[in-house]
Amino acid sequence: MKKRTKRIFLVLLLILAIVVTTTVLSWQSNVKPVVFTYCDALIASLGMESINRSSADVVALYEYSDFIEIARDEAGKILFLGTNTPMANGFVRSLALRCENALNAIGKQRVCIPMGAFTGSALMSNSGPEVGVDITFFSTVKCDFVTSFENVGINQTRHCIYAKIDVLFNTVLPIAEHEIALSNNVLVAENVIIGEIPNVYVANENATGYLDLIP
Repeated sequence: MKKRTKRIFLVLLLILAIVVTTTVLSWQSNVKPVVFTYCDALIASLGMESINRSSADVVALYEYSDFIEIARDEAGKILFLGTNTPMANGFVRSLALRCENALNAIGKQRVCIPMGAFTGSALMSNSGPEVGVDITFFSTVKCDFVTSFENVGINQTRHCIYAKIDVLFNTVLPIAEHEIALSNNVLVAENVIIGEIPNVYVANENATGYLDLIP
């Protein structure tokens, strides 16, 4: 009887080990990726909405002339463009703080996931009762001041000023911690700079501009 009981115990222990191993593997392959996918989609939607709203509020307070100083000669010809560095630094700090406060004010969210999504089957992904998962996240925002020049004609150049906003979300889920990164470029201001028309120019299909051949 002792030997038989021992065999039964070992068999039950083996079955338990198999069940636990299968559950862990299923968790790693199905449950966590599904939860992370739904979490990413929700935070991306809420995050981009908050970033765009906050950016619009801050950008409305500035104009092109606040950032760029244009130096001209006696004839009115543009000599160079200079950046108002203190103003640009103040702008990116204000924008980063406004976005971070707006994102952190979102608070705890809850995402509902259909049970069928955990099966890994596309046909059953939207079926079954829903499982609620609470999401708590904290964000870190970084803003950079970016400018670009684009030729729009023989003697015209569009100067654009952008704010590059990078956000890192640290999410706390019941199953694990997860990081989500978002990036967005916001147009702050733009201006078309008009210069002299060259006497001779050559258009190159592989270039972005024109070559003035006469000094």
